[in-house]
Amino acid sequence: MSLRDGLRGLAWRLAGRDVSAEDERLLELFRNRTELKRELDALDEERYQLLDRLKLQEGATMRVQEQLDALEQFLGRPEQGYRCLAHFRLRGVWRIAARRVQHFSADLTRQQKDRERRQQLGAFERSQRDRLAQLDRELAEANVLADQLQAEQKLARQRLSELRGFWNLLRRRRLEEEVANRAARVDAALTELTDLSDRRHAIESEGPPPFEGLSLEGRRAVNLAVIAFAENLYDRLAGSGVAQLARQSMLARVYDCDYGSADDCLAVMKAAERAAGDLERLQEDLPDIKARTDRMRRTASYRGEGDAVPVPESLAPSRDERQPPPVNVLLEEYWEVHRALQR
Repeated sequence: MSLRDGLRGLAWRLAGRDVSAEDERLLELFRNRTELKRELDALDEERYQLLDRLKLQEGATMRVQEQLDALEQFLGRPEQGYRCLAHFRLRGVWRIAARRVQHFSADLTRQQKDRERRQQLGAFERSQRDRLAQLDRELAEANVLADQLQAEQKLARQRLSELRGFWNLLRRRRLEEEVANRAARVDAALTELTDLSDRRHAIESEGPPPFEGLSLEGRRAVNLAVIAFAENLYDRLAGSGVAQLARQSMLARVYDCDYGSADDCLAVMKAAERAAGDLERLQEDLPDIKARTDRMRRTASYRGEGDAVPVPESLAPSRDERQPPPVNVLLEEYWEVHRALQR
């Protein structure tokens, strides 16, 4: 069958005319051809994307290889070896301090979430108890009213059954009207009881609300404490100069760093080694961190009402003439503190 015949069969089918089994097979082939072409186009597009990513990866690999070659040549000079060792040891101190700040932030965030969740559950339970107590009072009043109306209705019907004779006709009519009116009130009271019981069951069946995450006040409190901890770490390492040297090691390449002679580099490495050990064994000084947090809270300001990260300039550290000049750890981004803050 030719292509023209196939197209003719397709036109007949669209026009509602019967086609043969051969025409059906040809039509199915056209459908399959269209689907295959669509899939081929998609595969071509994916292939081009993968080629682009491969080129980018090759470029990144070449840059890394160039850096490794340059570092190898740099390390090949004996006079540079001590500088490299000191440089990367200082970077190690920075990484340890940054990790401690991250862990402190994670622990504090978890504690704050647990505290706020408990407060949320406590408020929900108190509200639920108050609403149930109010409904219980309404139920008690509705029960009293319903019992009273039912008792009056029973007594009225008993009296109505006792009124016989034509001379009680008027009294019987008045009593029948009272019974009818009271019946409506009884039905309304029973309906009210049912509604109140349903409302009480609905309140008892309520689940606690979902926890939407830390509140703005909670995030601000965590952030100030994290900044205070970072400041505490800086003060612990500032006396030996390791804090400043560690920051410089993160800002400059190894080729651009100069720590002096071989003896000077050895001294830096020993100081960095002691600092790393201190950081690994460090126990948080919670009273000091709290005092720093309280000090920052008194001066902290925020760019917007919904911001949780304070303006760095509003966190001027306290001055002590016996200590080195104060450093704003948030402004100078010590220990990668920005990464540990809650947004």
